[in-house]
Amino acid sequence: SSGINAEWPLRPGKQVEKRLDYFTRAQRLVEIPKLKKEWEKAKEDDKVWWEQKENERIEMTIKKREQEISTRQRLLRMVDDKKMFEATVLEAKEAAFNSELERFESELEQIRAQRKEAKKLEILKKLAEDRKKEELARAAEEKRKKYRLRLCVDTTA
Repeated sequence: SSGINAEWPLRPGKQVEKRLDYFTRAQRLVEIPKLKKEWEKAKEDDKVWWEQKENERIEMTIKKREQEISTRQRLLRMVDDKKMFEATVLEAKEAAFNSELERFESELEQIRAQRKEAKKLEILKKLAEDRKKEELARAAEEKRKKYRLRLCVDTTA
């Protein structure tokens, strides 16, 4: 009886193991084709999804390009207006610059004339002072000569 008890747990295990192995093999035989079908379907779905997304991308690219062309044409129509505006602004700036330049040159000419007049007056004043000094020096020299001459005449007489 002890021999039977010793083999008993092993035997049902082997039977269970065989049954499980048989069941697993049967399941694989049934499931592998199903998995392949699912994989093929997923692959097909992915392909459809990819093509749909690619078509959407192409459509968006075409719309974007059409919009860019439209924008370019609109901007091209604006080029003449832009050139006219730039010319007007440039003329206005040039006129303002020329006006400011004329004012500056006029002011500069006045300042130069004032300086020239001041310099002329300064030179005339200096000449007048120099003449006066010369006349005073000449008069002083004349007095000295007369005084010496008188001294000489007084001493000789």
